[in-house]
Amino acid sequence: SNGAYMLKDWQVNSKVVIEKNPHYWDAANVQLTRVTYLGVEDGNADVKLFESGQNEMVYQLPPGTYEQAKKQFPKDVRNAPMLGLRYYTLQTQNPAMKDVRVRKALSMVIDRDILANKITADGQVPAYGLIVKGMEGADIIEYDWAKWPMAKKIEEAKKLLAEAGVKPGTKYTFTYNTSEYHKKMAIFAQSEWKTKLGVNIELEAMEFKVLLKKRHDGAFQIARDGFIADYNDATNFLALVRCDSDQNNTFNCNRKAEEIINQAEQSDDVGKRKQLLTQATKLIMEDYPNIPLVQYSLPRLVKSYVGGYSLLNSQDRFRSKDLYIIKH
Repeated sequence: SNGAYMLKDWQVNSKVVIEKNPHYWDAANVQLTRVTYLGVEDGNADVKLFESGQNEMVYQLPPGTYEQAKKQFPKDVRNAPMLGLRYYTLQTQNPAMKDVRVRKALSMVIDRDILANKITADGQVPAYGLIVKGMEGADIIEYDWAKWPMAKKIEEAKKLLAEAGVKPGTKYTFTYNTSEYHKKMAIFAQSEWKTKLGVNIELEAMEFKVLLKKRHDGAFQIARDGFIADYNDATNFLALVRCDSDQNNTFNCNRKAEEIINQAEQSDDVGKRKQLLTQATKLIMEDYPNIPLVQYSLPRLVKSYVGGYSLLNSQDRFRSKDLYIIKH
């Protein structure tokens, strides 16, 4: 290994142990000599391990526990917004999702405020567009109905479904990877669509690797999804919906938007480039290839004696080589 650490032990579904590499070029500045990553799927179990001193970090707090954690662990809660988006991908070529009116209706009736404040309740903020706040290279665009009263959204959504020939009781399948967090969000969406639109949602949980394959193969109707930026530019998010992108699991292709993005990529005028990418984003959003939900923030528990953990990290990149233990 030529990295800061070498693999010492790997127990599948249990733990990964790494040890400091004495031959690493910057070994003198690597302070942690041994790091253990625990394979804990249940967030509540992870918190209990933290409480009993068996780990120093909880990667993500379970939904609805953020306020409680702030009271119980006031020195250990770390939270900051990220250049990331939680959203649901719609398979636009699936017969059930092919009509843009159906996709728009499903997006309109999800109450993002309740989702952010009551369901996930972990510091995330509602999202009504493809480009998240803080992202450079394009303006932040929200759907024109974002600020409507919910009653008006429901009325319009019902009208759209009726125009599309969708009858009450129509069934759709929602696919997500097994996790209490994702399950709670999925149940909320299921309830929103049932109570407001009268459509039935069958929830289908599976391992993450199975979900990835289903999304890649297009073997779904509605699927859980999320993305954290690799770099701070709008083109990074637009890669999720471009015609020939491997990351495009929606199978939607807007050729006009594609041409505009190509123009933007060839422009050396920053202002013109931003204008073009904003225009392309708006065109793609009107296709409703996905349902933006909330902008990521990852509320974590990190022991107060763990140094090197900065909240000024919108891409959520933390390396063990940069962390250290403060005397306590």
